[in-house]
Amino acid sequence: MKKSAYIGWAIGSFTSAALVSAVGLLHLRFMTDSLGLAIALAGMLTVAAKIYDAMTDPLMGYIGDRTRTRFGQFRPYLLGGGLLAGLSMILLFNVPGGLQGDSMWLYVGFTLLLYSTAYTMFRIPYLAIGRAITDDFHARSRLMTFSVYGSSLGSFAATSAAPFLLARLGSDRAGHGHVALVLGIAIALGGIAAFLLLKERHPVEAETKPTGSLGATWAALWSNKPFLCLMGFKLILFSGLAVHITAIPYYTRHVLHVTDTALGTIFAVQTAMMVISQVLWVRMASRFGRRNALVSAGSLCAIAYTVWALIPAGSPFPLIYIACALSGTASGGVFLGLYTVLTDTMDYSRRIQGENRAGMLAGVFVMVEKGTSAFGIFVFSTIMSWTGFVSATGAGAEEQPASVKTGIMVTVSLVPALAAVVSSIIMLRYRLPETAKDEVEPQASTLQPVGVQSN
Repeated sequence: MKKSAYIGWAIGSFTSAALVSAVGLLHLRFMTDSLGLAIALAGMLTVAAKIYDAMTDPLMGYIGDRTRTRFGQFRPYLLGGGLLAGLSMILLFNVPGGLQGDSMWLYVGFTLLLYSTAYTMFRIPYLAIGRAITDDFHARSRLMTFSVYGSSLGSFAATSAAPFLLARLGSDRAGHGHVALVLGIAIALGGIAAFLLLKERHPVEAETKPTGSLGATWAALWSNKPFLCLMGFKLILFSGLAVHITAIPYYTRHVLHVTDTALGTIFAVQTAMMVISQVLWVRMASRFGRRNALVSAGSLCAIAYTVWALIPAGSPFPLIYIACALSGTASGGVFLGLYTVLTDTMDYSRRIQGENRAGMLAGVFVMVEKGTSAFGIFVFSTIMSWTGFVSATGAGAEEQPASVKTGIMVTVSLVPALAAVVSSIIMLRYRLPETAKDEVEPQASTLQPVGVQSN
């Protein structure tokens, strides 16, 4: 496989991770602490956009499965989606100063829908094209490590570099706009690069178009038991993760009372551990099977989230770094496992059910991701509204009630820890019949960490 495929795959992962991480981490707080929107309204707008986003994911996959162009089946969407994603990033955080009242929340709602459309247009084809890069069962694990590297870099840009820059600029409304401009340009360039570097292995004419209706395709997906098990794992785990991620910027500002420099440091440590841990997770998958490695990663998530509850607000360092390191290591295993197992279920669908439904499978995969994100934001914003959160303009309220701080602690630690335990139990039921030997009783294989060649 060409090196350009590895690079393009990493860049594609960077593009989607930078977009979704920046919006997921900063936009809700931007609406409540800089635009002055009530947290219930801000949460409602975000959740509505996420629901729309999730509903369009299978449709995008259905369209992608039936697309045939001279540029490829999925590649054109990488270019169009990447450019639109960059534009939406800029518009989200650059709200015209003259907007007030209804005009402001209408603008916010429109830009959220634009962002959702762009992310779907890019993310679904990107995941679907992964099956077309290589057929080799073990080579995919090596390829997917590049996805983790790319997403780690994208997450670093959005969740570490951006908060560092915000701290320098004052974390106010104007500062968010400047940071979004930088990120938007990077995201657009990433979409262009992914389009140029990623090539589908076979001519699109060689792949027969699926013939079933949308309803028949849904029925076929419901009969794909390994895929459903994977989605159950992701649904529960990512619901908890969404609550955790949404709570963190509020946790650092209103519980720890530290600047956004600390917020950036938290995600820098997590990102570093995601990258470093790839060697460990690839070896675990090779020795114990992908399913078992993914269960181990989910279990480590539960431990990591529990540690967050033990951090003393008065002197959070260095215990907070331990929590970050554990969270990053666990996330590295989760994302590597999810991507590799997803491509396995795509092959299972093609072998057993007779049609290539990579686009629809990717659509449902991301739909679950979007749905859990909406659920997480809904849970967090509802709890904050119940506990009496005080919205503000500029850089946020000086002090929040004690009830709000308690709610933040519950959402940053206890809820995601419980979700991680339940999801790990669900994943124990995963079986891939035609490769059960590889998944449950792995032999010594050629699977090796990135950069290590087999003799």
